[in-house]
Amino acid sequence: MIESKSEAGSGHPRGVRRRGTLPLLSIVASLVIGFLYGLSILGPTSASVAPADHAQAAASPFAGLGPGRIERLVSLVDKAQDTCDQVGLLRRGAGQNAELVRLFRTLSHSDLAKALIERAAERRAIVCIDGQTTLLGYYRSGMRLIGIRASLNEGEKIAFLAHELSHVPQHHTFSDNRYYPPADLILLRRVREATAEAVSTWIAWELRQAGFEEPWREKHGDHFYGDIARAFEAAWSRGPGTERAVFAARAAFDQWFEEPARLNLYDRMTIDHLERISGDSMGLVPPRKSLTHRFLLDIGFVEERNFLAGAADRRLTDPYYAARISERNEADLRRLLERTGGQAGSARPAHEPASLLQPRS
Repeated sequence: MIESKSEAGSGHPRGVRRRGTLPLLSIVASLVIGFLYGLSILGPTSASVAPADHAQAAASPFAGLGPGRIERLVSLVDKAQDTCDQVGLLRRGAGQNAELVRLFRTLSHSDLAKALIERAAERRAIVCIDGQTTLLGYYRSGMRLIGIRASLNEGEKIAFLAHELSHVPQHHTFSDNRYYPPADLILLRRVREATAEAVSTWIAWELRQAGFEEPWREKHGDHFYGDIARAFEAAWSRGPGTERAVFAARAAFDQWFEEPARLNLYDRMTIDHLERISGDSMGLVPPRKSLTHRFLLDIGFVEERNFLAGAADRRLTDPYYAARISERNEADLRRLLERTGGQAGSARPAHEPASLLQPRS
């Protein structure tokens, strides 16, 4: 999605969020958690009601989370106690937020979405309807936090939830790593986003087949991603038998790379990420790792199948996936690396045909 980012190296500005206002938990709740809630009160008490007894507290969206994670959550998401739930609760239909329960109930009509929900539940992921964010959706991998913009319609929320749930199993194996050269980080983000979009399109297709048309209509009609849904649909019609979905998902993945504006947007995020980490205690470091086709291929595993593993398809280090960085992004990256003393690897502008992935010294 155009503003749907995974946290690791996304670099997309999330805007300023104010802290949520939460009431104190009752004395039967954990004293540590209660103390952290108290620290989060910066203004008038919100309308949310504290649990009245221990049984209710156990059903809280924060039940079983560590105090540090709770403190970060309430500082990031306004009215988090009312707008967030753990995926494990939502999987069972036991969440406290009625809208999230409804959205997850719809998603469960897709077998692929159910598998992703299971993975997210295993990782104790949290999902929030975020009324403050300027993003359409996001995944903060360090907190295992999915956020969906509150103002979206229901079809959009389901589509963006599917996209962000697709990011959960990608991390931390496919997270940004400063020991990759910049060209590899650019490719890694592209592959993450193209995979999440292909998988979420597959989910929308399954929901359509189950009688839930809205997510597919949103995908198909989106000005920035509609071409991906159309590529999936066309490939499905000519796909081989039981492998139609895998065939269509690979077509959707490949289509992601056809739009220069998408490449430029996500490449910009990688450069912003490098800018950020260049100022931390480690800074930019000489590359020690290099991406391989075999490594990238594993990101395509869904439901024990790998939709990226077709023998006749391009290697994921092919210039089709790795090249075509814009001249502006190339220039900004080189300026950053010259200023910080980092190593450029082999990032090349769009008019140069060579792959971004060249041997490193």
